[in-house]
Amino acid sequence: LGPPGRTREPSFRRRPRRPGAMSKSTRLPLVQADLAEPKDWLSPADIQEAFRMQPQCVCPDWSSLKMTVVSVIAPGAIFMRWLLCQASAGEEDAPRVSWSRVGICSFWAAGALLSFATAACRNPGVVPRAPPRADEASHDAAARSNEQVPARYVSINGTLIKQRWCTTCRVYRPLRAKHCSYCDRCVFRFDHHCTWLGNCIGLGNYRSFLFLITATALFFGHSAAITLEVLRRDMREGSALSGTLEAGRLQVLRRLFILNGGKSLWIAYSVFVFFAFFVLLLYHAVMIGQNLTTNEHVRDYYIQRNPFDVTCVDNYRQVFCCPYGSPLPLGSGTEELRPAQSFERGQAQMRAAV
Repeated sequence: LGPPGRTREPSFRRRPRRPGAMSKSTRLPLVQADLAEPKDWLSPADIQEAFRMQPQCVCPDWSSLKMTVVSVIAPGAIFMRWLLCQASAGEEDAPRVSWSRVGICSFWAAGALLSFATAACRNPGVVPRAPPRADEASHDAAARSNEQVPARYVSINGTLIKQRWCTTCRVYRPLRAKHCSYCDRCVFRFDHHCTWLGNCIGLGNYRSFLFLITATALFFGHSAAITLEVLRRDMREGSALSGTLEAGRLQVLRRLFILNGGKSLWIAYSVFVFFAFFVLLLYHAVMIGQNLTTNEHVRDYYIQRNPFDVTCVDNYRQVFCCPYGSPLPLGSGTEELRPAQSFERGQAQMRAAV
């Protein structure tokens, strides 16, 4: 363990990359910032400037989207084309399902498709790389990756956070940023890499991702309720037409698994998908209340306290109302530290902050 309030350094090894393996999944733009003065990309103004340097839309990994289309979008389209139309069919004065419920279900379907396209094609926010220096042309890439770069700490609310040096992007990673091994880019406020979307989830598309899982959960939950209502009416009609009790049971089973097998299968599938997205939505609701990202929570990055956690209301306001983050109370201690002095200097800064 490190000094009090210090962040834990996750220990992990990177798997060796096969030559050319990253080129197929790299879809995020390569952003280089040739500035007169180097930037730390810590303040909201600097992050906004970084977003202006890059396009707003990116091309997702289409190979990853195939699984999403087959397992989620295609079944939803089948429901909208056949089951929902059948549910709204009936007499003009008394349809099976009210048009208001059909309209609400269609609204959530349209919202899910729109947010899916937005989250998959929106730039999550690439950290600008430092342009290669002229003296680096004669050095080997492996030698540069093994170069000893001094450690650096940033003090926020009395907690020291170590900024890692990214050997690929040749920059100190901004706070809460991470280098994605799939996209080969450092991403602002990296949450996770979503293979269902073929894109990283970061500062630029996190809110679109939240609306996507919300609309998808409501669509599948609403569709399960509509299909269940239609199935119950069909079963009541079958029971009324049956004669004896034994014949009625056989008729119920026949209508449930043969005549209405598609409806029964859709109810089971939609209920499963609804609970899956509902649990995911609850998880992110808790993470937003604690001002944590998925990457920080999985790695248990903060040992004692999260320096970005203020209050639950302020945390939600920061995510939904501050697209580039809120100003951070940075303390002194952003200077570079030699590796031999990083731990001792960090302890001294922590004692001074307390």
